[in-house]
Amino acid sequence: MKNNTVRNFVLLFTVILAFSSCASTKVAKDPHAAYLGNWAYAVEELPVDIDGTFVLSKEEGVLQGKMVTPMGEMVIEDITIEAGVLKAEVDVEGNFIELEGTFEGNTYKGFLFVQGGEFAMNMTKEEQDRK
Repeated sequence: MKNNTVRNFVLLFTVILAFSSCASTKVAKDPHAAYLGNWAYAVEELPVDIDGTFVLSKEEGVLQGKMVTPMGEMVIEDITIEAGVLKAEVDVEGNFIELEGTFEGNTYKGFLFVQGGEFAMNMTKEEQDRK
């Protein structure tokens, strides 16, 4: 009787361990988590440098973004981040703008493309959003 109790306990423990390890492997880490938050950005080489906050978030599994400047907010569309490379689009009063660049840790280096021009865009993740 004692051997059956020990054997049942070991079997139950093994089953519980197997289920808990299966459950933990199903929870995938968000591949975009490191990029979400507020980024201080600057676009250079324009007649006037533009700076502000680039906000990246995720709602219902879809990347959302906006560029906040003293003049207002611009919604970022069609955001993708693959292997650390950001690609996105912005429509500012009929002017189609493309963004493309690479994240490396808490920094981003890339370009803003508009009307045939190419302008450097750099970002640094704001302190409270660093992990």
